[in-house]
Amino acid sequence: MLDRDFKKFPHRLAQGDAVASRGSNIANNGNYRPDIAIKNVSGAIHLILESERKSERKAFIGALVHAAKYAEDSNAKITLVFVMKETDNQTTVAQVSTNIRPYYRWLHSLGAKNLNRVFLISDAEYDNSADANEVLLSAEFIARCTAL
Repeated sequence: MLDRDFKKFPHRLAQGDAVASRGSNIANNGNYRPDIAIKNVSGAIHLILESERKSERKAFIGALVHAAKYAEDSNAKITLVFVMKETDNQTTVAQVSTNIRPYYRWLHSLGAKNLNRVFLISDAEYDNSADANEVLLSAEFIARCTAL
């Protein structure tokens, strides 16, 4: 899914949640522009969605580090969801999760624990989840994901 389409996509939000940002800066310190940032009823961002069409490990790691830094700077528990385009057998959710899991664990070992959950889901499964009216981070949605 293209970034512009992802930003306009009718994401299935939990009751009380709202889109805080569709690609605009959310950081008080510096510049962080995730594809989608979701805030809860109290106004705190708790969920970040990133759409990745490329299979470059450094893009995933960069987004992971950005989210971890934002979580620490804002002192908020953040969940990051990568919605990725799978390409045949070359780039799958399983392969990418295997590649970036060590970096997630390393960040945690350094004390970056506010990025408390990271999930990967294919864009096809994300569409299927939306078609099934599954709310983001519901048990049904998480069952479609791979967790780091």
